[in-house]
Amino acid sequence: MRHGESASRYSSQTSLRALWEIVVRRRQLVASMVGGLLLACLLYCLIAPKQYEATAKVMLRTSPASTLSLDPLQPTASASVLAGPLQQETLANVFRSDQLSWRVITELKLYQVTAFMGDFAYRYPGFRPEAPAADAPAYSGLQIYTEGQSWLLERFHRRLNVQTLPRTMLIQVRFRSRDPALSAAVVNALIRAYGEQESEARIQATGQASKWVGEQLKDLKTRVDEDEQRLSAFQRTHGLLSTPETLANGQTGETQHSVALMEIDELGGQLVAATSDRILREAVYRSATENDPELVIATDPRLQGEGNNFSTALLEQIRARRSALEQELAQFNAEHGPNFPRVVEIRGELQDLDRQKHVEDAKLVERFHSALQTATSREQLVRKNLDERTAEGMKLNQAALEYAVMREESDRSHELYMRVKEKVDEAGLSAGIESSAIAVVDFARQPVKPVAPDLVLYMAITLFAGLWLATGAALLLDSLGRPDSKTLVALLALALAGGMARGQAPTPSTSGLPTGVAQIPQTKETRSTPDPKEAPAVWNQSDGVNPKGTQPVPPQVSSPMPAPIGPGDLLEISEYRTPEFHSAVRVAAAGTVTLPMVGEVRVEGLDEQAAAHAIEKALVAKGMLLHPLVSVVVTTSAGQDISMLGEVVRPGIYPYAMHHRLLDAISQASGVAPGAGRLVNIIHRDGPIAPQRVALDPDGTDPGTEHNPELMPGDTVEVSRAGLVYVVGDVIRPGGFPVDPVQGLTVVQALTLAWGPTQNAAATKALLIREQKGGRTLTTLNLKRMLRGQDPDQAIRDRDILFVPDSMAKNLINRTLESAIQSAIGVSIYSGLVYSQRY
Repeated sequence: MRHGESASRYSSQTSLRALWEIVVRRRQLVASMVGGLLLACLLYCLIAPKQYEATAKVMLRTSPASTLSLDPLQPTASASVLAGPLQQETLANVFRSDQLSWRVITELKLYQVTAFMGDFAYRYPGFRPEAPAADAPAYSGLQIYTEGQSWLLERFHRRLNVQTLPRTMLIQVRFRSRDPALSAAVVNALIRAYGEQESEARIQATGQASKWVGEQLKDLKTRVDEDEQRLSAFQRTHGLLSTPETLANGQTGETQHSVALMEIDELGGQLVAATSDRILREAVYRSATENDPELVIATDPRLQGEGNNFSTALLEQIRARRSALEQELAQFNAEHGPNFPRVVEIRGELQDLDRQKHVEDAKLVERFHSALQTATSREQLVRKNLDERTAEGMKLNQAALEYAVMREESDRSHELYMRVKEKVDEAGLSAGIESSAIAVVDFARQPVKPVAPDLVLYMAITLFAGLWLATGAALLLDSLGRPDSKTLVALLALALAGGMARGQAPTPSTSGLPTGVAQIPQTKETRSTPDPKEAPAVWNQSDGVNPKGTQPVPPQVSSPMPAPIGPGDLLEISEYRTPEFHSAVRVAAAGTVTLPMVGEVRVEGLDEQAAAHAIEKALVAKGMLLHPLVSVVVTTSAGQDISMLGEVVRPGIYPYAMHHRLLDAISQASGVAPGAGRLVNIIHRDGPIAPQRVALDPDGTDPGTEHNPELMPGDTVEVSRAGLVYVVGDVIRPGGFPVDPVQGLTVVQALTLAWGPTQNAAATKALLIREQKGGRTLTTLNLKRMLRGQDPDQAIRDRDILFVPDSMAKNLINRTLESAIQSAIGVSIYSGLVYSQRY
């Protein structure tokens, strides 16, 4: 690319030198045009009156100005991304409103100020700022007032400029006038008038609302009194009692009380106790009838507490007497016979004791039955009383619900009454305390320097425009020769277009519309520039991919090479019945391998099967195995790899595997690189001096060995780099492009890869720069005739440079037309914006 940069620099110097010669040759025209424009600008700056502009800044409040506020919901400006600009534009439109402007005009009496009124007194004699009566004469009264007011407002709005500052909550208010003091006074009066107007509107609205709310307050007071009287009468009728209480949320309430409801609660508890007692008595009675009553009493602490009703003292005496007699009977039975008198007597006493125990047990059961009947009667009596009280409680409950509804309605009426009364009391104070929606950041100060006319800026712009117009006129006259009437007309049109060149519509001083008409971005080319990603693929970037409509080449299959085992090879040895014998070993320099159970075994010069037999014999000779089954696999063969170099994706050393043709080796290296050529050099181990040259088939349709030869162990494959040609200058996509050394590349093909020349290119003056042994040669090419087929296409070689210069005349003409069109569009847009705002 260094040669292309040199050619571009050479062409640029030549074009600038030619332009300078044209300007020097037409220096009188250039000097007269530039001097005339500068003189006109100087006269305008000296004659035009000076304009002074005062500026003030106000801010939208996002929080109350003071903590003293009776209204907790005092409106303030939102600081959100969406609401902020809307509120800014709304406030700016209020500052631009006719009502606020007329208030400032009448307050400062601008219709009598010389710096503002102009010829107002001559246009509308006898103007009065106060509106005349409706029955006044047409032209002398109402019509003069209406027309004069419209004229003053229009003149005021032309000098007023209200803008919103981006990304802030600030609004800038500016006013331009010949009098600096008047400019500052108008801006400050406008801000002050806004505050007064806002305060008056707030007080007026508050007064109207307070009058209506006061009438509604009387009706609410009457309704609250009626509700309280109705609640008191309802309580007396139904016997409801209520006590005030504080609820969980901190508000006050009341609780209703009723004697019947309290009795129902008490009877409910008694019924539960009576039912529980009856169930227990019934369970004790059934247990006593089925089992020993004395045992039931012993296991129930509640029955033991009722000692008088269920006494067991006699039973305990009978049980103690029976125990003593049984001991005595056992002793006599051991010494005497069954008919011994004492034995017979003891048996009789035991029978008497049994009869007594049976009688006492029957008495206890009867007592249990009597207690059960008593509990049942008590339960029935309590249930009857509860049913009677429940019927009365249902009626009282209905009354309590009605009372609760009535109390809720009364509370709501009372709450509404208190809230409205509080609002009425605070209305007057709120209207005066509530702060304004804006805060003044900077008041307008009297300007010291005028803003217009700016002599330095205007002269600089005039100088630049004059030089540009004069240069264009000189180029046009130089290209046309001696100018005639048509030439002078064309020159005048060019001057007018140049005056509008790259123009931008002035910034409007009104409305919330855009503050300026955005300039259409300039592009280097008027036609659409294609995307580089859509560029056509180069021939050597599709290697390995079959073209559309062709059949894929079948893979070349060959048998593996029967190479003997040598030093450095990596072997994987295993025995079928002995897993621990499996090992991966490398052949030593002496041609032996060391195995776990047999030691060293010589395998050099053997193939895989012979090496397995040798290891089996060693196992039998060592007495390790009687019938071994050994397998040997050569996983890596030393000295039989293939080296891949040059323009491949992954250069390196690859094993000589089952498939060992050229394309197989390139596939193992992940294919060729984007800058690879079709020429491949294969260097054989036995002939490194004379490499084999192979040209890759770009279509992949040749199944023969001419483009896909078979490789040998130890070969080195080097993929060459494709040649490059450089296309620079005024083309759409300059850069370097690969060239096929076999098929070659032409000038038109290289220009096509660069997407062709631009619209400003000098296609008839292209240069082909070529490096040769004798030095660099330059060949001039006419690309326009060559693209049309009028001149023969020329071949282009590696490292050639194709330079396409640009045409200064085309560039100037295109720029001029483009700037004229953009300026016309900008003026049209601005005119439409101003017209839509005014009307």
